[in-house]
Amino acid sequence: MRIIWGFSLILLINFQNIHAFDKNNGHNVNTDSSSVMISSNLEDTLYTFQPFYLEVNLNTQMGYLHSRDGSVKPFGISSGTDKLKEGINTKEGLYVIQSKMSKWYSRQFDSTLMLNWMGFHFGTGFHALRSSRYYKYLGKKKSSHGCVRISRDMAQFLFDTVKLGTPVLVHKGTKSVTIAFSDSTRRHVHYSRRELQNEVALREKLIHTGRYYISGIDVVIDKNNVGHSGLPLGNPVNSLKKRIIKSSFAFVQSVIPQTKGITKLPQKSLWKQYHMRLASI
Repeated sequence: MRIIWGFSLILLINFQNIHAFDKNNGHNVNTDSSSVMISSNLEDTLYTFQPFYLEVNLNTQMGYLHSRDGSVKPFGISSGTDKLKEGINTKEGLYVIQSKMSKWYSRQFDSTLMLNWMGFHFGTGFHALRSSRYYKYLGKKKSSHGCVRISRDMAQFLFDTVKLGTPVLVHKGTKSVTIAFSDSTRRHVHYSRRELQNEVALREKLIHTGRYYISGIDVVIDKNNVGHSGLPLGNPVNSLKKRIIKSSFAFVQSVIPQTKGITKLPQKSLWKQYHMRLASI
């Protein structure tokens, strides 16, 4: 039997199903103590059946409407700041749209009229104001008491476009969770709220210890399993260099033309970066 060395992407089988996303390779990745792969900028991937999801970057004061067709619509926002009296910083997290009202009066700030309200985190949500004075801050500076202000035109557009349960990803430029699109024809699982919270916490822990592998089961989020408190974004994984192989078997794909197979791995072996030992078929 001839021994071949080469660069490979491996799929470990028969292990715990934990998804992640490797920006460098564009794969959904599962975590497990029995895998090895060079990796950086890993993000856990959760899925939506919705046609859109929203993203807010608090550092750049920009919002993005991501569409299932791959298009992205950017728009300026102005988020919350604790520098205002009674103001709070808009909190990072993964949320979903919990409520929608064309007109909503603030109970906290003198019954201020908020247009096309889309709430996602208790009293925090997207909205416009009747006045245009805040427009100068959109895409440039934090100026609200906690909500995400947007222009009246964009507020109307989003209000007409997104549905309850649409994911809202709020971050400061770095995160360890991302959103992707799924549908009922794909393999998927829908956890309860508590199960999802436990699963996300476990997945982050395993990713940070370097344990993940590619899989094809989508964990779906919606209004039924994500409440007003949302889900944590975790800490970005950008320093993972290699992992120890503790598994017994690995399935090898597209390593060398016309070469693939199943190879038995030593329980206590360490494999160097970008190399694997393969059995030629």
